[in-house]
Amino acid sequence: STSASASASASVDKPNDDVAMKEVNDSEDQAKEDRDRDRDSPIVNKESSPDTNMGSMVLSCHSADEIEHDGPPQDVKLSKPKSKKRKKRRHVNFVPSTHWRLTPKQIDMCYNAVMDHYEKVMFTVKAKALHSELADGFDVFRERGRGRYDMALDAFDAPAFSFLTDLGKAAWMPVVKKILGDDATLVHKGAFLSIPGAETQVYHQDGVHLNKKYQKPCHAINVFIPLVDLHEKNGPTEFCIGTHYLGYEDYNKDLIDIPLAKAGSPVIFDYRLGHRGLGNNSKEPRPVLYLTYTRSSKEFRDAVNFSSKRYRKLGEMVEKPLSRKERALKRTREL
Repeated sequence: STSASASASASVDKPNDDVAMKEVNDSEDQAKEDRDRDRDSPIVNKESSPDTNMGSMVLSCHSADEIEHDGPPQDVKLSKPKSKKRKKRRHVNFVPSTHWRLTPKQIDMCYNAVMDHYEKVMFTVKAKALHSELADGFDVFRERGRGRYDMALDAFDAPAFSFLTDLGKAAWMPVVKKILGDDATLVHKGAFLSIPGAETQVYHQDGVHLNKKYQKPCHAINVFIPLVDLHEKNGPTEFCIGTHYLGYEDYNKDLIDIPLAKAGSPVIFDYRLGHRGLGNNSKEPRPVLYLTYTRSSKEFRDAVNFSSKRYRKLGEMVEKPLSRKERALKRTREL
């Protein structure tokens, strides 16, 4: 996903007429323009330490299963892409992993926790007549477009879910540390739920660049873990490759990539990479876990996405009454 610019050069074999001389002059002019363009382009910070350079190896949007550890990349100059027509990118082919993913039991635990949380919140909103407040969002539940919800679950803080939050247990931490360094820390976690009929999300980046003049190494990453197999109809996440580079943030339909990951397979990407959740045109909900990691440095703080003061507290949940079938089953067990 790194665009390395190369100065254009042209060679002409034995020019012997006016046409050949014109080609030489044109080539020299083009080379000068390319050098000027390269000179004005932002570059990766060459003052970075080896550990900091690790951040530059983050892939724009790839499964943890696909990352190849070839060592830190070299500093590169960035230049605007040429105007030639690009081929449309195809879906990433995922190779099942046995060690960088959730187990079937863990997937089920997370899926049930997310759906239970959604049902409890919606019942509480109905019971307390908080429909108008729902548009502004609550501390544990907020809308991100019609039919799309961002949820903070207390259940994920329980020891039973330490496979998500423990920096020594989470299966994808070797990849996270390879990108951010050994001091990587978890700063936020939650789940996105896209219900049937959910609309396509607005294209966005989760965070801005820490430096407006130069491209700095990756300072934070997101780990998305779908709890169901993703396919074209249930609203997978669409990424715009290369938009984590300074000056290249705009949406470009020729650079989109839509990884159709299997349930439990992490998709890891730079916090600055442009993306959006697509509409859910299936008949089933599409829950996705998300975890955000950053270096332990105090340089990065996201007070917008992770602020608890921005939203009203929902308070104690109202327990949903048991159904007739559930009540009958309970009485049977008591007898």
